[in-house]
Amino acid sequence: MEFNTVTLALFLAGGLRLCVPVLLAALGETVSERAGLFTIGLEGLMLFGACASAVGLALSGSPVVALFAGVLGGLLAAAILALGTVLARANQIVMGIGFNLFAIGATSLIRQLWLSGAPAAGSMRSVSMLKLPWLADLPVVGRALFSQSPVFYLALLVTLGLWWLFRATRLGLLLRAVGENALAADAAGHSVLRLRLGAAIFTGLMAGLGGAYLCIVASGGTFVDNMTSGRGYLAIAITIFARWMPLRVLLVAVLLGLLEALQFQGQYLGINISPSLLMAIPFVVALLAWIMMGRAGAAPNDLGRPFLRGSGR
Repeated sequence: MEFNTVTLALFLAGGLRLCVPVLLAALGETVSERAGLFTIGLEGLMLFGACASAVGLALSGSPVVALFAGVLGGLLAAAILALGTVLARANQIVMGIGFNLFAIGATSLIRQLWLSGAPAAGSMRSVSMLKLPWLADLPVVGRALFSQSPVFYLALLVTLGLWWLFRATRLGLLLRAVGENALAADAAGHSVLRLRLGAAIFTGLMAGLGGAYLCIVASGGTFVDNMTSGRGYLAIAITIFARWMPLRVLLVAVLLGLLEALQFQGQYLGINISPSLLMAIPFVVALLAWIMMGRAGAAPNDLGRPFLRGSGR
């Protein structure tokens, strides 16, 4: 294929399309980490969302219903995870890793019981493509930015909404307060558990939608075992690397999406880089994120610490 404006537009569109699942999950993780919850179980939440969307598609035949089913699956899974991490005050890292392992086994079982021989779905166009009038006809950027899935535009709106939430609202201030010093927030009369439960549920909604997008939009409605392939962990790394700022989360997610697109279209753009090297770059970003988190004062002060009134922590 010859490199031209069409090839460039296809590359940009592919990168934006590929970034959506991790962007949605990372936005949810941003909220929970701001509130002091380290949701290592994000990978499992995405898996349950993807599996629930496949079940919803098999039962209804509607991709829109399937997306809502994925959101519901992520919500229910997040409620279960929050019972352990928020209410039972279990170790958030250990609980999250165990939850991810449980999700791999549970979704595999559901696939075998309910999804084997599921009928082929109809057109996915209602959730995979929304052309904005006039804007979609612009050269290069029209196809890249204005001919995307409705879920992509929803992710952009959520990004802007979270930026405004943390910058200009009382709720955003409270979420940051319980993440920085839960005991002080509790002493001021604010319900730490309620705020953290709300943050956990929102994370489940976003991760469920990300998993549903991965299954319904990116994979045509086909669910396979462990189809998230580490995207939940990558979303956590994006959140940390972006310093818990929604607009930076968007930027980093888009850059990683473009890198992923290079694996498939790099040769058409005249870039002779090994696909194996390109696959490794996101995980290098993850390592850098963990290093950044280890720096003093980088993360919310109470991130990962269970709240126990009167504990002195």
